[in-house]
Amino acid sequence: MRRGLSCSLTVVLLLIASYAQTDSTLAQASRPRIGLVLEGGGALGLAHIGVLQWLEEHRIPVEYIAGTSMGGLVGGIYATGHSPAEVKAMVRSINWDRVLQGNTPYKDLSYRRKQDAFEYPNSLEFGVRKGLQFPEGFNSGQDVVMILDRISLPYSDVSDFNDLPIPFACVATDLVTSQKFVFRKGSLSVALRSTMSLPGIFSPVRWNGHIFTDGGLLDNLPVDVAKEMGATLTIAVHLETAKLEPDASLSSFGVLGRSISTVVAANEMLGIEQADILVAVPLQKYDSLDYSKSEELIKLGYQATQQKAAVLNALSVDEATWQSYLARRQARQRATPTPQFAEVTGTEPKVTDAIENDLQSNVGKPLNTDALEKQLSEIKGEGRFTSLSYQITENEGKPGLLVTAAEKPYSPPTVDPLILLDGTNLNGVYFSLGARVTFLDFGAYRAELRNDFVIGSQYGIASQYYRPLSATSQWFIAPNGFANYQLFPIYNQNTFLAEYRKSSVGGGLDLGYEFGRVAQMTIGYTAAYQKFIPKIGNSELLPTVSGRYGATNWRFTLNDVDNPVIPREGQAGTFNVSWLDSNPGASHSFPLAEGQLLKLFRIGMPASAYFSAAGGTSFGNERIGVPPFALGASNYFSAYGQNELLTNQYYLLRTGYLRKVLKLPVLLGEGVYFNGLFEVGKVFAPPFKSQVPGDMSASIVINTIFGPLSIGGAVGNAGHRRVFFKLGRLF
Repeated sequence: MRRGLSCSLTVVLLLIASYAQTDSTLAQASRPRIGLVLEGGGALGLAHIGVLQWLEEHRIPVEYIAGTSMGGLVGGIYATGHSPAEVKAMVRSINWDRVLQGNTPYKDLSYRRKQDAFEYPNSLEFGVRKGLQFPEGFNSGQDVVMILDRISLPYSDVSDFNDLPIPFACVATDLVTSQKFVFRKGSLSVALRSTMSLPGIFSPVRWNGHIFTDGGLLDNLPVDVAKEMGATLTIAVHLETAKLEPDASLSSFGVLGRSISTVVAANEMLGIEQADILVAVPLQKYDSLDYSKSEELIKLGYQATQQKAAVLNALSVDEATWQSYLARRQARQRATPTPQFAEVTGTEPKVTDAIENDLQSNVGKPLNTDALEKQLSEIKGEGRFTSLSYQITENEGKPGLLVTAAEKPYSPPTVDPLILLDGTNLNGVYFSLGARVTFLDFGAYRAELRNDFVIGSQYGIASQYYRPLSATSQWFIAPNGFANYQLFPIYNQNTFLAEYRKSSVGGGLDLGYEFGRVAQMTIGYTAAYQKFIPKIGNSELLPTVSGRYGATNWRFTLNDVDNPVIPREGQAGTFNVSWLDSNPGASHSFPLAEGQLLKLFRIGMPASAYFSAAGGTSFGNERIGVPPFALGASNYFSAYGQNELLTNQYYLLRTGYLRKVLKLPVLLGEGVYFNGLFEVGKVFAPPFKSQVPGDMSASIVINTIFGPLSIGGAVGNAGHRRVFFKLGRLF
């Protein structure tokens, strides 16, 4: 640090002496070529914006920029001709929570991928394409790709970064050669993605035989790069972080993080020693994920630069020279040409043709990047790709839109795991593991073979073959088969009465229609053999019920919420009408109908309210065998025992309040919520008896990467009360 300061003072004295010359031409020729070096550090790198703001306010021209990771992003935006105010606005517009979580917005998923996310509510996915294989990163980086493609779009044809408004370079780590890689040529978007590819968080960038990850591992403060570019004086921005105390407690993740930080700090020291002027920003009170504190970080960057004013002011130029510098920078800025065609690479011909057809809406008019990115997000929502990027290309002298698709290297088939833990029963805790295995394009484009498996407190296997009637049709057919075995406990208040084993073997055929991404309608027939056998209880008093089940079904499902696990706004519903020609224990055929509707809306950012209504009826029919509706515990009325309310007819109303109280680290989950719920309804039991159940519950919901974990309690009328915990769907 002292050595760097000594060098800085020496250089500044020489500069002052050189500026004393009266000849303006000689003064301009002797002016140093300033290289600005920006360090990586996640959210801490937002402090660089404050540094840029101070330098521009004091007319200090930057001739070269070199950066790593977040320093590369901020430096790259500035190098493409954006002012510090524009850089600040761009960074503030980014939804950093979404970027770090890496999930495709739920509304952009195809209807079937929405089903997957709802029925398998966790953030885990892997494949068995070449044996058991997990994704290369926790986050595919799609949102990062979109940000960087938007920045780089006007410069798609710039192969040499010296041709940018400000010459630019950034550093990545090449996992193939185990060496640092300096980007000064090639694709600007690829360069920025590579330098920001945090190992284990974002998937690495594969490009021209290289595999790139974050450059901070080998050169987090690339002063040497700026000098190689031609800088005769370097200003390096160092982000000071808190030191680890000897008595600090560390988790396994903490040890890993600190170990990486130690490696990074070691290479930073070399950059600090090489810098002519060092701006050290004190950020000990912040961490690399504090993106929500951008204003504070930017302010600290500005203040740290101001503290170096005595040295930096010597580099300030007069107004005429500054305006000349800005004019040269502006002359190098480029506008995005209007694409005359759309081209797709990276996937097979039948998929390429379909995507190119969708992209025709972008041809022949100025490119709307918001609309394009929405399209690409929806394409990613089909479940085929880890990411899609875009740029401008040229063919026969005409500009065009080039979209590059990166298919998932580990699938198909894709495996969505499932963990179920149900502690709502006083008689025991139910635990099951399962998975959904999906084969895409099975037999035809867009056709899918979906297979579900579960083992533990319940056992089951199900398979469905989904086949659209044509490559673009919304109509489909879906034959299916299943075999399952599950426990069916029966309670009276807190008293356990009996437990049945319910087994079913059967199949069916559906004809359906998808209404875009939000709804689906099916009509079909299901036939099965079912058996209810008492497992625990008085076998002499408890009957065994078995027989054929057959039903013609019409079903409509609406899914227009913003999140599959803990939705905050939107609406969802299911409506089912059936004609049962047979049912175990029934003496005749009968109709059946059931519906559920949920509406959520936000109350500010942290909170939401929701209302739902549900009901089912056999239209007054009695002697229909096993009651079709079973309420209690995890299935409505949580203060009641599981399946306590067996009925042929019911209705209920629910109102609830959700509030996010804590954000979880990105590797552990999404957040912690409070959920308060009030339920009231009416349940009819033959012959013409009814009761009016109601309860209130409160729970803490921890939305982990393994699924939502709910812990809470409920009290209801007639002495009903229950403490519960479960890992699985909330709604």
